[in-house]
Amino acid sequence: MINYVSNLPRELRSGGFSAMNAAAAAALASQYELHYVGPIDPPFIAAEKLASKALRLLGRPGRFAFFSPRRLEGIAAEVARKSRPDAALNFFHGFTPWIHTQSQRPYVAWSDCTFRDYIDIYHARAAFDAADLERIERAEGRWLRGAARVLLKCQWAAERAVRDYGLAPERVSSVGSFGEIDPPERDAYAGGQGFAFVSTDFAAKGGRTVLEAFASVRREFPGVTLTVVGDAPASAPSVDGVIFTGFLRKENAVEAAQMRQILASARALVHPTLSDVAPLIVVEAAYFGCPSVSSRRFAIPELVEHDSTGLLLEEPRDVTALAAAMRRLLVDEDAYRAMRVAAWTQSRRLHSRARFDERLQAAVASVLPEGMEAR
Repeated sequence: MINYVSNLPRELRSGGFSAMNAAAAAALASQYELHYVGPIDPPFIAAEKLASKALRLLGRPGRFAFFSPRRLEGIAAEVARKSRPDAALNFFHGFTPWIHTQSQRPYVAWSDCTFRDYIDIYHARAAFDAADLERIERAEGRWLRGAARVLLKCQWAAERAVRDYGLAPERVSSVGSFGEIDPPERDAYAGGQGFAFVSTDFAAKGGRTVLEAFASVRREFPGVTLTVVGDAPASAPSVDGVIFTGFLRKENAVEAAQMRQILASARALVHPTLSDVAPLIVVEAAYFGCPSVSSRRFAIPELVEHDSTGLLLEEPRDVTALAAAMRRLLVDEDAYRAMRVAAWTQSRRLHSRARFDERLQAAVASVLPEGMEAR
């Protein structure tokens, strides 16, 4: 038996991290008896949250109250109380919530990146007290060094975890990622000139840059359109040819079908992000044969091969460079069609759900106690 410890509901799939949680639980449950320990997600301690906010109002760095010592101790106690004592292994979804947890059995930890990378990618480090961040990073490094295996969804994050936390390289590996959408049986693209931009954070993923680049391209190609899915500015600018759909939930059949149609008909996904690790949307687009224009940063080069399955930008906020990439996909039809074939093929070969399941199951099997076999 395996204790599967998570701060998320087991079947939640609305975001990339939750989708990977549901997939990992399902992959392990297909092989072993699984006891789902979660969701373990106690609220902030109000006094600590208020104290951090007060520091910010005074112009001083705040503390990371979400991972305060008291909250982490409360999480650890809840894990111990809800875990099955007869389990042979603990599997932790995520790293940081569990860093005060004392596992009574071998454990495997899985995440998309370390807390150190999370802060640098998604936050301004200077906004937090340096000693408080060091407390969390030091504890996370110590906890990960005690794991039987440390798994990340990309090689980029795995190499950084080894470097930053002094982890043993032989215990760290990438299990890859996949799109949380069923790949179609054929490429249904009919030759349209519509681009797509999909995000949960319009600014961080490059929405303003996309709108400016699109306006430039449309002056040359009046038939070009842009569909913006997800987050949008509070007062969306009026740009001819731009369609704002709002969020499309995968749990809603009608909205999921609309999302599939957008990806199936798009000339390309445009994703010039400055805040990501390994965005699942570029994999999901590639399932439909839709290439991506994205950033040559983070783990994106593991998902998009420049000049083969898409185009990568050295500077994602360079409007001129983004517009040039979009034009290139419009004018060179032979190269574009070859790119669609490559995106379709590579997404299935490297980033399928089956490949993720195989890698995850193999990593867990390698550390199971002797005598415990898959059913």
